[in-house]
Amino acid sequence: MTSFEQKQLCSRFVEPEKLDDLRTKQEIELMNGRPWTRQLPPPPVLPPFGPLEKISGRLDSFRSERFREYFDADAYRTNTLQGASDVQCGAAAAVAIAAGSPGVGAVMMMEGDHTDTAEYVQGSINGKPYSGWVGQTRLQAEDEVEMAVEWQHDHYQVYAIALPEERIISICPKCNMGHIAHAWWRIKNMVILTSLLITIIGFSFFVNFVVGDNHDRISFWGSNRVILLIMLGVASFVSGGIAFSAYKEYASTTCRLSEEILGLFDMVNPASINLKKKRKAHIKWLKTQGKWYPPDTEDRPACPSSKYPISRGEWYYY
Repeated sequence: MTSFEQKQLCSRFVEPEKLDDLRTKQEIELMNGRPWTRQLPPPPVLPPFGPLEKISGRLDSFRSERFREYFDADAYRTNTLQGASDVQCGAAAAVAIAAGSPGVGAVMMMEGDHTDTAEYVQGSINGKPYSGWVGQTRLQAEDEVEMAVEWQHDHYQVYAIALPEERIISICPKCNMGHIAHAWWRIKNMVILTSLLITIIGFSFFVNFVVGDNHDRISFWGSNRVILLIMLGVASFVSGGIAFSAYKEYASTTCRLSEEILGLFDMVNPASINLKKKRKAHIKWLKTQGKWYPPDTEDRPACPSSKYPISRGEWYYY
């Protein structure tokens, strides 16, 4: 097994460190007068300061480290709705808990402050240095690639890397769909949340009608119908408000960057593209051609997958 294969094998099983925790440890060490020798990567530059360009060529060199870093809409300096994500998640969690689903509420509360697995890549291409944050890769020197980059003073800042021969793209986390695709995704989540709450409320009716006698049923409906109808209305209003507010936040940040990147790679109608769906469709096509193999197959190169933990970052077929 080559050193490159060993590195790829290890990367499949070693959990990445959370970069924010490492920076905190570094700060503590320096405050205590202790030496810190490990070099940590800089935060992602979101969004780019200017328009991106696509460059092609052979990698002169390549190296990467995997971390967990924050790429949500709040990380974008152009975000005009700072902190909206936390408010949305908190509101949804409160509704879920009030409706009798503390487990769902806990998950939603955690969702507002999560990081993504990503790789900080560095090297040179066409004689010029590059660095940046993208999803999972299996690149090495001499690979022929295409990159979505912005030239920043002395290096290319990378936002996506593609292997054209295999139609594989590794992209900045959260930049996996355009704003129209994102809107449909939000609507889907809104319908699921509303349906969940309606089911919980309906179940309370069902239990009362099955267990109670006629007098209890009439009494239950008479004393609780207004409250239950108000809960249903509030649930629908809150879930709709969450979906709309979140859409506005992401449409102007992650979706806008996504559309710029996907447009550079000549994808039709970037606003409607959902890379997760394209990955699923391409995997289905590979199976019909007899070219698909499980991503964790030994002695075979890693490839995009929709199944976690096999796929540990944002990389897709396009």
